[in-house]
Amino acid sequence: MNNKAVLLMTMGDPSDARGVFPYLMKLFMDPLILPAPGPVRPFLALYISTMKKEPVKEKYQAIGGGSPMDAITERQAALLREALKEKNISVYHSNRYTSPSVQEAYRRIKSDGVKKLLALPLYPHFSPAITGSSFGLLKALAEKDADPPEVVYYEGFGADARFIKLLAERMRDALERLLETIPAPDAGGPERPVSVIFSAHSLPEELISKGDPYLDNVMQTASMLQEELGEISTHVGFQSKGRAGMEWLKPETDEVIKTVAASGSRGVAVVPVSFVSENIETLYDCDILQKSLAASLGMKYERAKSLDDAPAFIDFLAELALGNLL
Repeated sequence: MNNKAVLLMTMGDPSDARGVFPYLMKLFMDPLILPAPGPVRPFLALYISTMKKEPVKEKYQAIGGGSPMDAITERQAALLREALKEKNISVYHSNRYTSPSVQEAYRRIKSDGVKKLLALPLYPHFSPAITGSSFGLLKALAEKDADPPEVVYYEGFGADARFIKLLAERMRDALERLLETIPAPDAGGPERPVSVIFSAHSLPEELISKGDPYLDNVMQTASMLQEELGEISTHVGFQSKGRAGMEWLKPETDEVIKTVAASGSRGVAVVPVSFVSENIETLYDCDILQKSLAASLGMKYERAKSLDDAPAFIDFLAELALGNLL
């Protein structure tokens, strides 16, 4: 029996078209996502999910039928489990809106007799509406448990220098690929001006005005990455905003792409800073929509690849686990 364990936590992403509707229903049943009165929320969730189902399915079809995110999270958990085996630390994973759920993971954790648990979200930046939603479920389960494990809640690693270096490597790879697509200037000719955009998942501005630290966390990551780059022009944008009728964080990444094109950039490298695994936002919003927009503006486009199950990222997660459990 292992007394200590890590629970990797993330949103989850449908792995095929059949999972889209259940995913949407769970998403909109979350009161932090759809703040509607309890009796009304199921009807609103059903209405919104029904309206969005087919357009969202089309996005998943465009990236091959489904997202690889859940499979990547499973590999991350398996590799981390192997990395921590000698320390006798177990590893579990849960998804907020797909299986395995937080409830399913907690049942396994209890069955295995875990006494100390590190809740380690794979969201780099903390937000009560995102990370807090996963934490809330876990806290509710622990409160109902007569003998819950001791839980350490780790809020985010977006400002961890080790994570920044890993992300910077992906950023430099994207820049190298970008420059390879742009002909070198003739002797004495104009340089090859390119821009880098740090693109983060958007949130409603109302949440930020109420004290959500997410924006500050994102800007700190961007600032640290800028230091790794040096002189190259960098910008911050926000992508994949949600429902209409409310103000979302600005500037939108699409608008930043238009701005750098107008300023003379011949190419743009987008660095998604909100994700550690490939998902619908990287594979569709970045690789299809943003790339198409850049091409229409006469620019070359590259996107920094996610860390996924890279050995260096697994080592980083193992260091976080050991630092918080031992």
